[in-house]
Amino acid sequence: MEPLKFNGVYKDYIWGGTRMKEKFGINSDISPLAESWVLSCHPDGESIISNGKHKGMALSEFIKNNPEVLGTSSTFSTLPILIKFIDAKGDLSVQVHPDDSMAKEEENQNGKTEMWYVIDSEKNSKITYGVKEDITKKELSDAIENNTASELLNTVSSKKGDVFFVDAGTIHAIGAGNLICEIQQNSNVTYRLYDYGRLDKNGKPRDLHIEKGVKASTTKKTTPRKVPVCSDGTRLLGTCEYFQVKEIKLSKKPFSLIADEKSYIALIMTNGSATITYGEKTMEIAAGEVVFIPANMGAFEINGDGIMLTAKNPPRYFAGIDLGGTNIAVSIVDEYGTIYGASKKKTNCPRPYNEIFDDMVLATKEAAENSGIPYEKIESVGIGCPGAYNRETGILEFSNNIGFYDVPIKEYMQNALGKKVYIENDANAAAWGEFLHGAGKGTNSMVMFTLGTGVGGGIIIDGHLLRGAYGTGAEIGHMIIRQNGEKCTCGRRGCLEAYASATALIRQTKKAMK
Repeated sequence: MEPLKFNGVYKDYIWGGTRMKEKFGINSDISPLAESWVLSCHPDGESIISNGKHKGMALSEFIKNNPEVLGTSSTFSTLPILIKFIDAKGDLSVQVHPDDSMAKEEENQNGKTEMWYVIDSEKNSKITYGVKEDITKKELSDAIENNTASELLNTVSSKKGDVFFVDAGTIHAIGAGNLICEIQQNSNVTYRLYDYGRLDKNGKPRDLHIEKGVKASTTKKTTPRKVPVCSDGTRLLGTCEYFQVKEIKLSKKPFSLIADEKSYIALIMTNGSATITYGEKTMEIAAGEVVFIPANMGAFEINGDGIMLTAKNPPRYFAGIDLGGTNIAVSIVDEYGTIYGASKKKTNCPRPYNEIFDDMVLATKEAAENSGIPYEKIESVGIGCPGAYNRETGILEFSNNIGFYDVPIKEYMQNALGKKVYIENDANAAAWGEFLHGAGKGTNSMVMFTLGTGVGGGIIIDGHLLRGAYGTGAEIGHMIIRQNGEKCTCGRRGCLEAYASATALIRQTKKAMK
């Protein structure tokens, strides 16, 4: 399989302009040019392949004949997304899209969740996005009837680089002056609530869908998602069950990606241009274009200058908790090891275990919020904890640095988090992470030592974690190195941890300074 490019599909809605012709070099007689559908399997505007041996074939037919191009993680029979560019010379109508359930019941179509990336905006451009405060359906209906709905809606200024994630049911409107890239569900269902009394090209008012629109609308206060910078240098713009979208800032340095067997990757050039190198071949991509990379095409490289977005099947997301003697640290990661957001709290031990566990739960939810990933999208939670953890009973039998004895950590955390929880000795977990995604990546066997409140270790032999009894097979911190030496927190004397841990080194430094 090779990358695919497409002929554009253009729409001439009354609010459109000319910027896409000027900025993207689109050659079309359509005027105004409101939308350019650049990746679509929707019958209202289907993409036609413009290169390679499949040139002239509809994208939906190509996917039907080659379903593996969507990736093994796709649960859809066709491309679940539609990508378009929008030039709003005038205000778009105030509208709402139904969710899947209502759309299938009312229209026999998919619902529509979408996200907007602001490519450019004129001075004083606005976006309407949800409601300011919680309201009722009746309050919304009355406000529409009384022409006061704008008083209830959340309207904000927009600027280049802004991101708006529009869940199905969110009342919204793109204001005049915005040039937008929209990644959405594969749907074309829209309910107009208000259209400024405009007439269509036939001189008639455009249809409104107030009853259905009110029914579809979410009337809870809108809370914007955060847009974090990820550990791979990208920005996570949005994620849901239909897509994950990231932003890559290209600066004439190569950026490497891999299309594995799990997902296709759609490359969307919003500004500038780039060259895609795959094997011995290359392909150019310019602003306003999309290139479809089939799943399992393998590694490729992007060289260019500008802004590129990527859209793909969403990966699996997880939370990782490091319970330490000093800090509780939580990160949200995906199956590829990319970190999206984090949170940290002081352990403040010794104190009752339920207080520490409750802080772990709070930190996990804060990390999810910081990551821009909805908490419900996090599949499971892994916990690294110091000491002897019994994997059969779920009991943390002994943790000297925290002062835990026979603590029901697994049961408590699963109930409190509402998710499946996996627990491992903290040094073992750190070693496994380095083996998969860090300093040990690509090796077969490795040893790792950790220095913190205590001293720990992890051993991996032939790709397998050597746990030993109760996960303490590499607990080198409690090897006795000096007979009748310094007292260790485990109760014995002369342990390595009493001399070489960060806590011990600080203590010895302070003692030497006196």
